[in-house]
Amino acid sequence: MTSILTQPLFWKVLQDSGSTDHTRGMQLHTFTSGDARLNTFSKTHSYGEYIFDWAWAQGFERSGLPYYPKLTSMVPFTPATAPHFWGSTQEWPRLLAQHDELLKHHSSAHFLFTTPEEQRFLGENGHLLRDSFQYHFINEGDADFTQFLARLKAKKAKHIRREREFPGLTIERLTRSQLTQDHAREMHGFYRSTLEEKQAIAYLTPAFFELLFTTLPENVLYARARDGDRLIAGALFYYDTQRLYGRYWGAHAHVPNLHFELCYYQGIDFCLEKRLAVFEAGAQGEHKIQRGFRPVLTTSAHKINHPGFAKAIEGFIAKEKEGVRETMAELSQLLPFRA
Repeated sequence: MTSILTQPLFWKVLQDSGSTDHTRGMQLHTFTSGDARLNTFSKTHSYGEYIFDWAWAQGFERSGLPYYPKLTSMVPFTPATAPHFWGSTQEWPRLLAQHDELLKHHSSAHFLFTTPEEQRFLGENGHLLRDSFQYHFINEGDADFTQFLARLKAKKAKHIRREREFPGLTIERLTRSQLTQDHAREMHGFYRSTLEEKQAIAYLTPAFFELLFTTLPENVLYARARDGDRLIAGALFYYDTQRLYGRYWGAHAHVPNLHFELCYYQGIDFCLEKRLAVFEAGAQGEHKIQRGFRPVLTTSAHKINHPGFAKAIEGFIAKEKEGVRETMAELSQLLPFRA
């Protein structure tokens, strides 16, 4: 089964729903060669990327140089490592040559959350490799959540058990044929509630949720909480045969620890049940460490057209890399597992 993040149908849902069209400040360009393909966006902003380059944009602006439009290749609004170059590696140089022609009309190129093979290829072709990290749950083969807890320090396991107590609430996971358009509308409502709370930008349209639940139900997991007949919270995940990706959450009522239950513990339960190798719970969140998520290195590749800024950014990336490695080492000491 192909990764959900590289399925043409998934990208079609994004496009057809109006979530990634030119009215959103992003124009999709697709390069092909033989059986291979590369998608990139010409963007007039840096929203929804999770690898932050706002300071770079400000530096260009202070110097009177345009930073936008720029080229960004990533799974839209999804901070997950996934292939950018689809198809035979023999075709990659031809794809990159087409991409670099377009790059002549942009300030820079950014390949976000690249695979190791892509890092080698792009590094050999003049791109700067920038490190960051996320928190992933790695499936160690536990039969269920109880067995997972048995590998944690007693105090940590007890804390998690208490966090999972919700008297009077019903927690359920829905996927495949269980999903309906009503569920899609519910999830969009929860998504909007989080945006309103954080005063964030609505990247996804209502049509995205409706098309996703209809077109790719076998790749969608929807977890929700009910208090009697009243829906109070929901979380959306994508998944394939290897990985689970935590994406969006929202609530219409504040219930302590419910966010951890729907976004993390339900995901771990599902990961163990389906024997998925990795659960990527999204960007940021040091609190994930105490719940069994490990710091995992992620790498992006960047090419800056302006020689002076390219040199300055290269120095910044080198210094940042040291900080990332040190932070990951420190965080790894906080993992809740028994020695």
